[in-house]
Amino acid sequence: MGTYLNSEDLFQLLIKWKKHLIIIGLATILISTIFSGPTFIEPKYKSFAILYPSNILPYAGENQSEQLIQLLQSDDIRRDVDSIFHLEKHYGIYTANDQYAQSHFMEIYRDNINFRKTEYESVEITVLDRNAKMASDIADTIIELMNKKAKSLQREKSEEVVTIYKNQLDKKKIEMDSMEHVLRDIRMKYGIISYDNQAREVTREYLQALSLSGNPQAVEEAKRLIQNLEEKGGEFVSLNENLWRVRGSYNDIKTLYENAVKDVDKVLTYSNVISKPFPADKKSYPVRWLIVFIATISTLFLAFIVLAVVDRKAKTKV
Repeated sequence: MGTYLNSEDLFQLLIKWKKHLIIIGLATILISTIFSGPTFIEPKYKSFAILYPSNILPYAGENQSEQLIQLLQSDDIRRDVDSIFHLEKHYGIYTANDQYAQSHFMEIYRDNINFRKTEYESVEITVLDRNAKMASDIADTIIELMNKKAKSLQREKSEEVVTIYKNQLDKKKIEMDSMEHVLRDIRMKYGIISYDNQAREVTREYLQALSLSGNPQAVEEAKRLIQNLEEKGGEFVSLNENLWRVRGSYNDIKTLYENAVKDVDKVLTYSNVISKPFPADKKSYPVRWLIVFIATISTLFLAFIVLAVVDRKAKTKV
């Protein structure tokens, strides 16, 4: 067969069966034109949007575009789109009579609604539907739902951070209150207010009182304060320095806490829409001329092979 088709008789074979091939070709064009029409294949209109991600924190090794696609493909968004537009009914899926309704819905959803990353790191949303306006509305709604989903995830993460910082603040506050309570007791019971200043002053007063030898009460008072400083001075200095460090740490955490609270309350958009979706004015599917072309070429090729086999058998018998 291969030798026959590669011989010089190929052109003669075409000439011999040209009428048959022309009739087959015309019939194929006619039939494929009819069957590719709206009576047999439901036309669909395409609406698309192109957006760049923004304010999205990528997870693991994903970049912002990949993270945006993950959001768009989330189950929450798909369920919400289904609920808003009643897609199961729109696609002719009746869950009461179909045990595989969910699988059928997922297949049709993926066929009609697609997300892809472009070469410029943007994301393209494509929606096909028999209703041009509905296709555009679905694309618009998906963008809106994506922003809500991203905001929800961001808020959830920020609230977790707020809780962590709040717990740290509470612990630091308890620690500061405990040290301040001990320092207050030392001040009240031992009269220690400023260790360095008091140590210098009480030493000077004590030496002065000894030199005068005329004020035993001052000497006793100075001795008592010196004893208090010796007994509690080290603890007072240590607590004071530690309290200063804890207060600094508390203030740092408080700043982080306040910023986290702002993150919870702030309103952000998570995409910059470069091309907004709009209702298409002509169908995108099916591409009628392509169906007719492929059907015609395929049929003619198959018909030629069959006619070649028939012709060869006829010659063999002769």
